Parts: sequence; C-alpha cells; structure tokens
Amino acid sequence: MKYRVGTRGSRLALAQTEEVLNLLRREFPEAEFEIVVIRTRGDVDLRTPLYMMESKGIFEREINAAVERGEIDFAVHSMKDLPTSVDLVIAAVPPRKSPYDVIVTRDGSGLAELPKGARVGTSSMRRISHLKYLRPDLEIVPIRGNVDTRLKKLRDLDAVVVAEAALERLNSSMKGRRIEEMTPAAGQGALAVVSRKEIAPLLSRINDETSFNEVMLERKVMSGLKAGCKTPIGIHADLKRRIITVSAVSKDFRRIARATVEIRDISSAADEAIEEFLSSGGMEILSEWRGS
Repeated sequence: MKYRVGTRGSRLALAQTEEVLNLLRREFPEAEFEIVVIRTRGDVDLRTPLYMMESKGIFEREINAAVERGEIDFAVHSMKDLPTSVDLVIAAVPPRKSPYDVIVTRDGSGLAELPKGARVGTSSMRRISHLKYLRPDLEIVPIRGNVDTRLKKLRDLDAVVVAEAALERLNSSMKGRRIEEMTPAAGQGALAVVSRKEIAPLLSRINDETSFNEVMLERKVMSGLKAGCKTPIGIHADLKRRIITVSAVSKDFRRIARATVEIRDISSAADEAIEEFLSSGGMEILSEWRGS
C-alpha cells in the first residue's frame, strides 16, 4: 500500500516528516510513502511579522485542504502551528521533543549575559513580550524565514530565539541556552499527524500517549481562553512533573500573569489552570492584547 504525506518544504518540515515516516516504517515495513511538498501562505509571505498576519492556519491550511480533497492521505505539522479547531483528525502525536525556547548567540552566552541594548531576533509576540518583560533594555528585531535562515541572521544580531526542538531535529551545530523563565507555546516541540477518519486508526499506532495528553491539555486551555496560535500566551503541561503552567505578559511588558497548577486529575486540570491564570491577572492582560 502506498500513502502520500503532505508537508511544507523547509529542511525542518522535511526532517519532522521523516521522523514520523521512520516510526510508521517500523510499524508497517511493507508500506510505501511519498512525500508531497505543499507551499502555505506562511511560506509565501516572508516579510510580514507573524503577529501581523490576520488569518489563522497560515502554515497548515493549504496542506489540510489537500488532505480533505483526497490529494494526500495525511499530513505532518508542528503542533504549535495547528489551530485548536480543525476539521481533520489528529491521528497521532509522536514522542515530544523539548518544548522550550532557547537563545542562540555567537559565543554561547545566555539571556542574562547579553549586553545592554542587545539586538535579538524573533517575530513571535509571545517571545517578544516575555523577552521585554525579562530584559526591557533589549532591542527586538523582527525576523522571518526557516530556522536556518534565522540562525544566519546572527551575522547582524546579538542573538536569535528559536525552539530547542528545531535545533535538535536539524542536528544543528548551533546550541542555544534554554530560557527557563519563558513559558513555551502550547504544543511546542510536538508534531501533529492529521488525516481523514478512515486512515486515523493506522496512524494511531505511532501515537505517544503522554505527548498526546500533554498537548491536548495545552490546547484545551487555549480553547478555554479563546486564544489562537498568535495570542502571546505560554501554556506548558508536564505530565512527568504533574504540573501545567500558563503565562502572559502585559502589552506594556511590565506585568506578567502566571499560574502553575498541580495536575491531580487530567480531566479537570485545564479548567483549574484557566481559573488560576485568570485570577492572577490573566483576564486583564488578554483583554489588552485583544483590544490591540
């Protein structure tokens, strides 16, 4: 049996797809897989900062549409790029890699060691707001492009912020310093294998239960807060430590709402995290961003 898998064309996207296919090949050694590269709006528009792009699903809409039309059988996405509401089935979440953000510099220094007024590249408003809260002196420079392109910007910048999982999946020689104080984006470090219902049972053979439950919990918090992929909010569930953390920084970068809740019952953990976050000032902060 031959299956067609859709993906974006960047080196990272292709590495993520091969990661999934290697797992599937172990389960189904007789199966054949063809990779189909599809360009998305996020790949075409490399000038507009992500937080200024109005529509959701900028990195997956065209690919998912090809699944729905039957042109491909399934697709592989970065989970953090997937809107909380999708028409397809999330058939599998393979073992998650690091969910954390890292700061990459030429000399290996971390966030605290950056000189005053250092120029740091990122286009994620979540990263921007947390960076400015932690280091108000930093100059943030919007950058777009794939991970390799962003790392090359170090020729003109003091640092760039990327996902630690991206460096790991690319086997990059650049090693960043983890920003522990920055709550990761929901789903960061995880992959989503999406499909139509009829093929989902086959793909579910590579699902990692812990990773799946973590990201579904994070996405449930996002949905409960009516937050989208571009809402500058960090949500991280850690089932090994049995905690979930939610944080957001105010629009003026001076205040932070943060809630860390013990996961006693996974079925109620999202609601408990939402309640704690809103009572810690999260409601006011999210209202500021929604009004901007």
